[in-house]
Amino acid sequence: MKSFVALILLGLALLGCQPSNPPPTPLPTKEKTIDKVKNDLDAATEKRMKELREAEEKRDSEDPMKKGY
Repeated sequence: MKSFVALILLGLALLGCQPSNPPPTPLPTKEKTIDKVKNDLDAATEKRMKELREAEEKRDSEDPMKKGY
């Protein structure tokens, strides 16, 4: 009987510690997540294209056939 009362008191104490209306956890929206990934991909693509153009310009400047020899 004492353990039953102790169990009920413990249960009530645990329920009293819980917030009655917890705030919702904000989850990222699909658009926000997709836009971030798309922006990252666009930036990486632009960087890679710039590096490729620079490498081609360097190669062309060192090519003896294009220098007129």
